[in-house]
Amino acid sequence: MRAALYLPDSGSARLADQVVAGRPLALRPIVAAVRAGLGPVGVPSALRTPALERAIARVRGLRDGVAWLGAGGPALPGKGSLVLLPAPAIVDARDLHALVAAGRDRAVLAASAGAGAPVVLLPAKDVVPRAEALTAAQPLGAEIRQLASGPGVARVVGTHPWMAVAEDGDLTRAEARLYAAIGTDIDTGVDRFLHRQGSRVLTRGLVRTPVTPNQVSLGSLAIGLAAIWCAWRATPLSAAAGAVLYLLACIVDHSDGEVARLTFQESRFGAHLDWAIDTIIHAGLVLAMGVSSGGRALAVVGAVGAAGVILSALFARWLPREIAIGEAVGGALRDMGNRDLFYVLLLAFVVLRWLAPAALPVLALIVAAGSQTYWMACAARIRAAQGAARG
Repeated sequence: MRAALYLPDSGSARLADQVVAGRPLALRPIVAAVRAGLGPVGVPSALRTPALERAIARVRGLRDGVAWLGAGGPALPGKGSLVLLPAPAIVDARDLHALVAAGRDRAVLAASAGAGAPVVLLPAKDVVPRAEALTAAQPLGAEIRQLASGPGVARVVGTHPWMAVAEDGDLTRAEARLYAAIGTDIDTGVDRFLHRQGSRVLTRGLVRTPVTPNQVSLGSLAIGLAAIWCAWRATPLSAAAGAVLYLLACIVDHSDGEVARLTFQESRFGAHLDWAIDTIIHAGLVLAMGVSSGGRALAVVGAVGAAGVILSALFARWLPREIAIGEAVGGALRDMGNRDLFYVLLLAFVVLRWLAPAALPVLALIVAAGSQTYWMACAARIRAAQGAARG
């Protein structure tokens, strides 16, 4: 045991049991500590509510990461160090890892130092005299604040969401903070200003249901297939409907990842499923645009474009492992393959189908050529990087 939850004041147990973004608040510091490698996490038995136990059971591998304190449970360690976390709080595993990695006997997460409930790393000998009160879920906020502000306590700056919940009004603010940080490092402008605006609304409802992220992904696939059907031999009206359905599929696609992160249901299978669905939708739409351009030859052009999309998707997954994210060439290639550019092509298809259908073959050729250019450029860049490494 290298971490334990404590209650800052008499109202903390009730606040820790409140639902924030679909899960009991106390679950969040528990998961953060386990993912930071600090498990099992000591949790006072007074917090062992049916809702928290169900939430723990739904997170893969977490059950073994919790040690219930009291009622014959394990005792706090007498040696080493211990991270104390307020039960009603949101904190990120990466910040906890940084706290421990600072290499100090005493350290506090800087953002929490001025709060009434600090996240603090202490020698176990400082915690043992308070073990009985901690196990009995007695308020320890004043004592922990004193320890966190003592001499020799290093302040470690975190870079991720943190907030202690001290009153009911903080619950809404904590949820807002989680949703504000729900994006990813690869979000584009369209993702931030369009997709995330819609997906956050959807996600707020989904996290309160038993729906899993993979089920949300399959919902995105269903909408995407409807978009492909609309774009297949499209009329002006169905082409526009296909573009709208593609937008909805993208919003749902963003929501599956948000649900996974907020409810701690991330999985490698889910990541592969998400990638496969994206690839199916984009390749299908490129094929549909070729078919709608007219004639068997252009259908072949569409098929060539769809094959290019699939190859590009495969290389795009490989590329980050071969080229540093900050490198200009690697970054440029990723920019070429993002969803923003696909929107431009899809909107061009809709406009041309309405206003200049005779120009659709030209667009089909551009899309087919562009999809080959991306994966071929990726292949050349990866080959050059491998050659440089061998040299």
